[in-house]
Amino acid sequence: MSERDEVEQADDRFFEALNAMFGGDIKPMENLWSHADDVIYLGPVPELFHIGWKVTDQDWIGQGQADIGGTIKLVRRHTTLGGELAVVHHVAEVAGQGPEQAPTRMRGTNVFRRENDQWKLIAHHSDPLPYINL
Repeated sequence: MSERDEVEQADDRFFEALNAMFGGDIKPMENLWSHADDVIYLGPVPELFHIGWKVTDQDWIGQGQADIGGTIKLVRRHTTLGGELAVVHHVAEVAGQGPEQAPTRMRGTNVFRRENDQWKLIAHHSDPLPYINL
C-alpha cells in the first residue's frame, strides 16, 4: 500500500469516527487522534479552538454525549505528503443535523503525523460552506 493510500485511509477513518460520534460513540475518534500536547482542534464554530489532547478529547466526549445525530460523507479530497506529516484538504456534506435538517457543505483540513508506524491526526480545522455547490 502506498503512503498516500495509508494517509487517505486514516482520513476515511476520520469520517467514520465523526459518524460514530454523531451517534454517541467517541472511541473511534479517540483512537484516531494523537494524544500529544501539540494537537489542535478548530471546529466549525468560533469557540472551538483547542490545543492539546486533554482539552480536545473533552470536547469530543461532550459532542458524543450530545447525541448530535446525522451523517457526514466525503465529497472531494486533496492529499499532500511531506515526510512524517501529511495534509488532507476536503469538502464534505453533513446531513440530518439541526432543526433544518438540510445538508450543509463543509470544508476541512486534517494534518496527520506518523507515530509508531500509524498516521495519527494532530490537527483538524473545519467550517461550514452552505453556499458551495460542488
